[in-house]
Amino acid sequence: MSEAPAVEPPTDRPAIEDPATAKALSSLRLPLVGLPVAAVVFAGLAGWLIAVGGGWLGITVLVVAAIAFLVTTFLAVVISGRWIGPASKLLREQPWRESPVTVYRPGRGFPRVGLQLPDVALLAPAMPWPAQQILARTGRVWVVGPDERGWAAIRSTGLALPLGQARVTTADLSDRIEVAVEQHDPGRASLAAGDAVLARVIAGPRKRSRTDLVAPILLTVFAIFVDVDLVRRGVRSDQVWLAVGTLVGTLLILGFLGWRGYRAWYWARVDKLLAAGPWKSVSITLPEPNRVRRETVVGQAILIDGRAVAVKLPRAGHALRANISATGLLWVAGTPDAGREMIAGIPGYPFLNRAEFGS
Repeated sequence: MSEAPAVEPPTDRPAIEDPATAKALSSLRLPLVGLPVAAVVFAGLAGWLIAVGGGWLGITVLVVAAIAFLVTTFLAVVISGRWIGPASKLLREQPWRESPVTVYRPGRGFPRVGLQLPDVALLAPAMPWPAQQILARTGRVWVVGPDERGWAAIRSTGLALPLGQARVTTADLSDRIEVAVEQHDPGRASLAAGDAVLARVIAGPRKRSRTDLVAPILLTVFAIFVDVDLVRRGVRSDQVWLAVGTLVGTLLILGFLGWRGYRAWYWARVDKLLAAGPWKSVSITLPEPNRVRRETVVGQAILIDGRAVAVKLPRAGHALRANISATGLLWVAGTPDAGREMIAGIPGYPFLNRAEFGS
């Protein structure tokens, strides 16, 4: 089995006219605006508390929050602040162009992945591990630029990296260690759960879904103990509001426990569905996404026996919908059949969503 087909950026118009590129650029701009505003707000609140003689605890919390936002602002500026302006200009003027690439692991110091193109070497900071794997496995990258100062923008196939920062380097990347591909053909894994990229991406939230149950369980036990003790002692007339507050707090804690319990159940369900079999594809007709956000969509799939069934993708992300629409293929874990709930994704990509096959 060869590399699974995936969506590629348009190359016949300026890159910014691609909705995914425009949305990614907007998302990268947001921290540069929001973080300084948050730092100023918390610093202002701390100053107001000092002026009115507020408690030291509240002042300390606000000052620490302001410093945290200030440090985060500094990091955002260092990582992408100088790149945003040149990148915006490049994306408005030039289309994406495809290039072969060799990917090298970050060197010492600030983590920057090396990208060796035929005509130029680039350094890309803060590139996610899945994107490194996809670039290394496919050997392809899309580039805009570089400009006269060496700034460039990059993108991977399949929207795993919709927009990334890069800059020309004169360093010899051959001295670095080339990124090792964890799995050369994810579609050949005996189970979809064995997809190396997907397994690593979901390992964190899956583990947290279990450990995150500890705190709400302990809070629930404590709240029930307090409620029972209050009932046994009896509620006096001057304790009515205390009793009401305790009851409301208990209900909120139970709601918190229910939410965390649902997340644990969801990931347990995902584990089971991913173990249903290897990646299998079916032909599907799905409208091209016109908004970059999560949406529930319904497509028409053709099963192996020729039957046409409706397939619902609840709250599917834009990247997955764009890949399905562009390739006309829906990849699921196991053999697709009418009336089944399955996990949809793309072999070797960090996408996952439920797929509900109609009867």
